[in-house]
Amino acid sequence: MGWKTYLVMYFGTNGVKITDIVKKVEVLGFKAALGPIDFEYSWKVAPKREEVFKLGDKLTEVLNGTGVIFNLDTHD
Repeated sequence: MGWKTYLVMYFGTNGVKITDIVKKVEVLGFKAALGPIDFEYSWKVAPKREEVFKLGDKLTEVLNGTGVIFNLDTHD
């Protein structure tokens, strides 16, 4: 099945529209999902911790000012 990073986001009512946030997240390579997980990112090979942290840093950059709080969960 391969390694994936699962993204769960929590939205506030004072932030950016969800449809705009989806576009920002998809640019990073995340694919929208249904159910308890909002998005998933598929790794070609098992990621190193630093790679997952860098992905989190990119998310922080694109979500800055949106009011979104997020959680990442990476495993195979």
